[in-house]
Amino acid sequence: MDINELQKYLEKIDFNALSKDNVKLSEDDAYVGELYNSAIDNIKQYNIDVAKIKLSRVVKLDPTFEKAKLLLDRINTLENDKSLGEKIEEALDKKDDKDNYKDKKTFREHESVSKLSFKEILQSIINRFSANKKQTFPVKRKVRMNPLTFIKMQMVIIIVLIVIIVILIAIILYLKNKHEDYVAAQPDLKTEITQLTQDKYEQSELYQSAVLQYEDRIKKLEDSLNSTGSDVLASKQETDILIQQNKLYYAKYLSLTQKYDDALDMLKQIDLSKASFSQTDYNMYTDTIVECKKNISIALYHSGNKLYQDWKYREAYSNFYEIWQNYPDYDSVKYWEKDNNYSNIIYDSVYKMSKCAFEIGEYNVAIQGYSFIENSQSEFANTNKEGIIYHSAKAYAGIENYIKAEELFKKIINEYPHSDLVTYAKERLVIVQQKLGR
Repeated sequence: MDINELQKYLEKIDFNALSKDNVKLSEDDAYVGELYNSAIDNIKQYNIDVAKIKLSRVVKLDPTFEKAKLLLDRINTLENDKSLGEKIEEALDKKDDKDNYKDKKTFREHESVSKLSFKEILQSIINRFSANKKQTFPVKRKVRMNPLTFIKMQMVIIIVLIVIIVILIAIILYLKNKHEDYVAAQPDLKTEITQLTQDKYEQSELYQSAVLQYEDRIKKLEDSLNSTGSDVLASKQETDILIQQNKLYYAKYLSLTQKYDDALDMLKQIDLSKASFSQTDYNMYTDTIVECKKNISIALYHSGNKLYQDWKYREAYSNFYEIWQNYPDYDSVKYWEKDNNYSNIIYDSVYKMSKCAFEIGEYNVAIQGYSFIENSQSEFANTNKEGIIYHSAKAYAGIENYIKAEELFKKIINEYPHSDLVTYAKERLVIVQQKLGR
């Protein structure tokens, strides 16, 4: 990638369009947006170092600003690419050298002319003309190549070409054999994919068949309840068990067909007190719930993140809040700690939900979300600790708990003196202390 390809990433934030859409920005967001736009202007003027500093501040102030992070990554990639810095520097150096050369040449000509008299100049011209007239140049003689030498040269060239062709053929044959050996050692991936797909459909058909069988048995039991002389209580209990098993197998079938919302709704209808599941059925029940919640949350995260990047906080809040409801406590997330990427998605969802909550005036929800992340002691919490404290302080100020807000702003100033957030914490601390009459 070169400097021209970077242009397609230089999309500035249109504050006028946001204003027309009635999007209200906080002071911090507005400052981050202006800083981001300024960085883009500097890139367009080839002030790459200045742009990089500003983008670094943007990412530090708002770690969730994906566009800024992407642009900063592109610039860092370009810095490692030798062509960017050198092309700009060489272009500027060539221009400076050319201008300096012209200036020096013009200056020397004027200086030399000013020092010579008219007589000296005339004498110099006459001498130069005489010298040119007397100067003779030797005639170059054409050297004819000996035919035998020419033939020898041609033979050498042909032999060299033949040797090169033989070497290339040998290399191609060697690589072909290596490739064939590699392919022979690998499993037939196409066959494996086909088999996995077939297994999935067979599983779906199996569960669908089980559902139909349970429905048939339930129907027969219900018919027997209407007949005389039957053990009504025993038949009723067996019917309840089969109904719950029917729901379980139907939910599993729905999850295999990727209808995760419907599957989760069906699982929520199961009454475990009536189910009397075997250990196998119970494991299927818990595993299916986990799988459905995971896939639903990933879909919500992607759509919510797009809304968040477009500063549509109310719509994004709804998506992120639903993810939090799927994982309302640390123990429910702890299951996914082995999959660090997915656990980070959950924490990032709650972090962004809290920020959206603050923007739409749901300060208590914002405080709860930030506390949830901070108390998790997770990698995500440790990475974003100062941001969590700062935004929590803002939320406490929003509910007019100025004492707690003052405490947290001071914590940022004292414990993170080199943070970019210190400046903003000091400004907000002054406002909070004024509210407290200090």
